[in-house]
Order: sequence, then C-alpha cells, then structure tokens
Amino acid sequence: MNIKINLLRELELGSVVAEQDMLLSRCFVRHPVLLEFIHDRKDIVLGAKGAGKSALWKEIHESPTRYNTLENTYLHLITNPSGDPEFRDILAAIQKDGFPDPEELRLGWRLYFLAQFWRATKPLLENTWEQISIDEEIEKYGILNDNSNNLKVAFAYALSKAQKLKNLELKWKEGVSFEFDESKLQAGKNAISIPFNSLIGQINDALNKNNKRVWLILDRLDEVVLGDEERENIVLKGLLLAFRDMCDHKNARIKIFLRDDVYDRVTSIGHFPALTHVRSKATAPIRWELEDLRHLVVRRLLSNKPIVQYLDLDGDDAPTSEERKRIFYNLFPDKIDKGRSAEGFKWIVDRITDGNGTATPRDLLSVIDTARQYQIEQLERESLELPQKRLFTEDTLRKSVRKVARDNLETRIFAEYPDLRSSIQAFENGKADHNDETLRAVLGSEWESITPRLQRVGFLFRRTRKGVQVWTIPFFYSFALDVTRGAAFDLDSTDEDEDDL
Repeated sequence: MNIKINLLRELELGSVVAEQDMLLSRCFVRHPVLLEFIHDRKDIVLGAKGAGKSALWKEIHESPTRYNTLENTYLHLITNPSGDPEFRDILAAIQKDGFPDPEELRLGWRLYFLAQFWRATKPLLENTWEQISIDEEIEKYGILNDNSNNLKVAFAYALSKAQKLKNLELKWKEGVSFEFDESKLQAGKNAISIPFNSLIGQINDALNKNNKRVWLILDRLDEVVLGDEERENIVLKGLLLAFRDMCDHKNARIKIFLRDDVYDRVTSIGHFPALTHVRSKATAPIRWELEDLRHLVVRRLLSNKPIVQYLDLDGDDAPTSEERKRIFYNLFPDKIDKGRSAEGFKWIVDRITDGNGTATPRDLLSVIDTARQYQIEQLERESLELPQKRLFTEDTLRKSVRKVARDNLETRIFAEYPDLRSSIQAFENGKADHNDETLRAVLGSEWESITPRLQRVGFLFRRTRKGVQVWTIPFFYSFALDVTRGAAFDLDSTDEDEDDL
C-alpha cells in the first residue's frame, strides 16, 4: 500500500490554469479549432471557461515552429495573460456617470489596435521607406503616446483620445490620473479626420510587401470587467465593432479568445450592424468529446514515469482508444455507482457537464487531482486494500466531484454573477426537475427574468421528460447544492436512466 500512496503523492497532472501548466506543451491534445486558427480561417475563438482557449494560445505562442502556416507570423499579446488584465484597472477607474458608450469604446479600441499594430510592425520595417512614411502619419495624428510599451497606459490613452476626439472629457475617479501629451490627445481634431482605413491599409500593405504578418492577440477578455454585465456588454460590444471595422486585412489580423456565453450575450443585445460579418469570423465553441477528454487525461497520467513503470508499459504513449481505456481502468474503478449507471469515466464527465452541455478539461483535471489528494488521506487514515493496480476508489471520486462542483459554483458563477447567488441557493436540498409553477415558487415573482440568466450560465437546461417539458439542474450543480434527481412536481416516477441527461 505504501507503493500506491507514494505514486499518488508523486502524481503530477499539471496546472488547471494554462499559463502555469508546465505539462501543457508535452501533453497538448490538438483540438480541431486549432486548425481553424493557425490556417487563418477564423479570428474569434469561442469556448467555455476552462475549455482550453488559453491553452491553445499558449501552445501556439510557445511552439510556433510546430506549425508551418505560422512562418513569418508575429504574434503580439495585447492583453495581460496573467489572469489580471491590464484593462480592468482602467475601466474601474472611470466614473460611472461618465462611462463611454459602445460607439466611444469602438473608437477607443480602433485607436488602441492601430497603435499596437504599428508598435508591432515598425521593428519589422526598420529603415524602409514604408516605415518612415507610416511613422510620420502615426505621429501626425497622435496615435501613439510616449508610453506605448505599457499596455495599461496605452489603453487609457486610447480611451482618453477617443473622448477628446468627440469633444468630451473622460472623468477618472478621484486619485486616478494618467499623464498624456495634450497635443497628441488633440491631434486629429475629431474622429472623422483620422484616416483609420488608410493607416491600417498602409501597415497591411507594408507587411505584405515584406512577406510578414502581425497578429494581435486578445485573451481573458471575460475578466476585463467583473461583476457588471452592463459595463462588460458596452466594452466588448465596442471591441467587436472595432474588430469588424478592421478584420479584412490579410497581413494585419486581430485574434480574439472569448467565452461563448459572453459572446452570445454581447452580440444579442441589438443595434449591432454587420453582425453577420463578425459571426463569420468566429469558430464554433470549443467542445470536448468523451474520447478526447480521456485522451487528455491518459496523456497526463503517462507523463509520470512512475505510472508508466507501475503499469509495466513499453512507453508513455497510448495511440488507440482501447489502449487509453485499458490504462484508465487499471487505475480507476469501472463504475462509480451501482446498478445501471454509466462506466466510470463517462460517470465523471456526465457529472462535470453543465446545462450548456459543456464538460471542460479544467474541471476534469480538477476532479482527478482533488481525488488524488482525498485518496492519499484515506489510505493514510484507513487500512484499505485497493484491488490490483487500482489507485482510486468510488467514494473518493464522488467526494471529489462534489468538491469541484461547489468550487465551480463559487468561482465561476457567484464570483462573476453575485446577484444570482440567492436565486441559485434557493434550489438547495430540493429536486432537479422543475416546471414553471415550481420555478415561480423557488425564485419568486421575478422568475421569468431570472430563468433565462440561469440557463445562460449553465445552471438550468430545458429538456423533455416523459413527454413533459421541464427545467433541469444538471448533475454538476446538483452535486454542489445537494439537489436530488427527480421532479419537484407530480410526474410519473417510473424508472428512467438519469445517466444520459
């Protein structure tokens, strides 16, 4: 048993945060969305939180030589990858009554993109006629400020200049100030006088002439504004409008990584001209099939040499589905619950799937790593013999899913939508299936406006059960709130396999 405890102690699955994941490059599983991106077919990568958007970006950024299509392509991240975006402080520092509207944000984003395109392109055109000519135009219109290398100040400058060009004054909160060259802020007199299309066109043509491409990368945009959907809608709508204005240049491209639920919300609020043009540039949301998730887990397990030796394998690769299944079930139980429940791996994936049908690598790895910690505690506390090569028990995995579900509810929904906390907690210790009457009883008189929001964040989904339309809390959040399967209203209770929900 000491051997198994030591294996669990040494087992390294990597970090669930892509930027901190030292195993990502070695264990990266290519998703079809990657090809859409590197072949420049799509510019907006959509996916749930934890689905792998940042992992995809990190793979491309750190291993560009793996992808021939990225030759002579210069990738420039213009948001902070650390999880604390530079722009959050800027937007939070603007007085609420003077917050820009989407059109003002559109102008600010266009100025910011233009400045960052030139900042990235200028060194590639050193001492050329194009560099001198474009530089004069950029200087003439005050596109760059003196601190253009500082993303935070560069974004604040772009917003301030946008307001100046509209003869407005951006009002910062007391104690917040940024030093800008007044003449540069005023340069251009008004937005109409700045030749945006000409300037970005000149940059694109110069890159094309020199056989180079520049891609501006924006990631973690769902963290730019926290806890304020109204402001987030304004900021991201302005960004997507600016993207629409500048997305048709072959060599100067803007690449955006964005949560699909946030994208759907922002693009559905109306007054969004040429939305079809934006949607044509977006990928389908990243979704992971059952076998893809198993492949991801097994690759990380086999990145641990002690596991390879323990299972007496010839190498650290499992190229077929059957091999991956065999390796997984050497270490994990075949089933978690008795009876007609799904086989073990599907049971785990079903129980980390939200109401939007999304199971993410982040949640899956969190469940297994949490189970590892619980299992070590159990083996040290109890005299327990695990059969054959097994490292995990059914009870440990159930406890782990419950823990990750509760953490997910706290960090993903309550942290971002604090106003939904009381509504969601009202379902605690209740039933999973509801009709309109029981939703009204749980949520109160505002249930009709709250329910679509709960559906959007994946807490509820619509389905037909025994011919009746019901609202259902998925397994994941049922675990978090001690919700039991079944209906909160009278419904024929004949047996039904709930594992397929």
